[in-house]
Amino acid sequence: MQNSKQHNSLWNVYRYKIQIKNRADWLLQVGYTTLTLLMKSGLHSHAKAVSYSALPFLLLLVYLINTYLVGYPEVREAFNSLIIFTHLNFMSQDTPQDSSQIVYDIPAWLCVILAVWTSRGLFKSIQSTFSIIFADHGRRRVSERLFPLAVPFVLLVIAFAVFGDYVTDHVDYSSLKMPLLEMTLKFLFSMVSLVALVLGTWGIAFLLYYLLPRKKPVLSSALLCSLFFILSTLALIAILGNTLKMDYYSRLYGMLGEFIYVLIWVYLGSIFFFFWAEFLYVSGKIDIFALEKIFLESESLSKLEHKIEHFLFDRSKRIFEKYGQHFMAGEVIIRQNDDTDSIYFLYSGRIGLYRECDGKKTRIGELKAGEIFGEMAYLLGEKRAATAVTETECFLFTLSPAIFEEMISHSTSFSARVIESLCQRISKMNQGNLASSISSAISSATKKHPIYHPEAGDV
Repeated sequence: MQNSKQHNSLWNVYRYKIQIKNRADWLLQVGYTTLTLLMKSGLHSHAKAVSYSALPFLLLLVYLINTYLVGYPEVREAFNSLIIFTHLNFMSQDTPQDSSQIVYDIPAWLCVILAVWTSRGLFKSIQSTFSIIFADHGRRRVSERLFPLAVPFVLLVIAFAVFGDYVTDHVDYSSLKMPLLEMTLKFLFSMVSLVALVLGTWGIAFLLYYLLPRKKPVLSSALLCSLFFILSTLALIAILGNTLKMDYYSRLYGMLGEFIYVLIWVYLGSIFFFFWAEFLYVSGKIDIFALEKIFLESESLSKLEHKIEHFLFDRSKRIFEKYGQHFMAGEVIIRQNDDTDSIYFLYSGRIGLYRECDGKKTRIGELKAGEIFGEMAYLLGEKRAATAVTETECFLFTLSPAIFEEMISHSTSFSARVIESLCQRISKMNQGNLASSISSAISSATKKHPIYHPEAGDV
């Protein structure tokens, strides 16, 4: 009994180690694929476009706050302490009369229209970028549902944040005559401001991640990726907050430096936002990416990239155990006339193809490493046309119809490989039919007019 318990304990430890290794393997594959896709698709350019689209909206938002809270300087101060770009001198109501004063003569209704117009442009920029990330070839009409919810949601987040910051700095707690309670209340109200901003940004990121792609991702994955976006952005602010300051840019470039400062932070935030969007897309299709890397060897990769992909994918125990299967020589993979629909990729070894007719078994060909087979029966909806028997020790990847179709729709290279394999197989079948018809014609002709053999004597 004790030995049995010890054996179960060791087995649980081993299984736990395998799970950790598979998760690390999955994370490395997703991270590498995400980075390569980001570099190939040029999403940094889309991040620039989003930052340029966001700048007018942010400036108009600051302008509206500064304009319509003139009589509430304490509330304006609380709002200005929330976001990194509100110390813009040219957006202050205390600016001297100059040529920029014409900005403040814009009617309120026109400001609202401009704010909606610029925010809609920002949303369209994000939507077009998501169509590239999530490979959406058509539009999903979610702007009518998502966009109207964005403005009140943002205003609600700002209201909570301003309230927390205002109560923290402008309420007199001395009347309580309880120092500990005073410290606790100040801490709680300051946390209200921070939590409102963090949760609000998380909510907006989640709605975009979950609703904007045509094919909805997994809910838990969208929540996690939006959380990772928030955490990574907070980490970036903590790292660069003390070095990347507006005062430096203001002294160096003047008013233009303040624009540059805003653009830098929005650009960096957009990069993180699109990175986790790409991560969300890749995490749902990492097995497809991994199988494509194993099946197809790209000639455009450098030696370093070949080594990295060989380490991450060709030695992936998770993928090989999930989709791979080992066969000894002489084992049957598929039988003629079987009604199965699996598709196979021969990773190593050699397989012989046999066809039975009138009780006779004839070898019609062979398969070598790197070939795909079994797809014709699935695509045509027919039974297996031949029997496949391993002639050496083999390792195969077995693909379900769903995985096979997803790989075809995802990878043009894999689709071309399947088409090439089908064409070669049809060509061989045509050659075989032609040879068979010629052989039967010769046979019938020799029966009518036997061929003369000198050693056979007289005919």
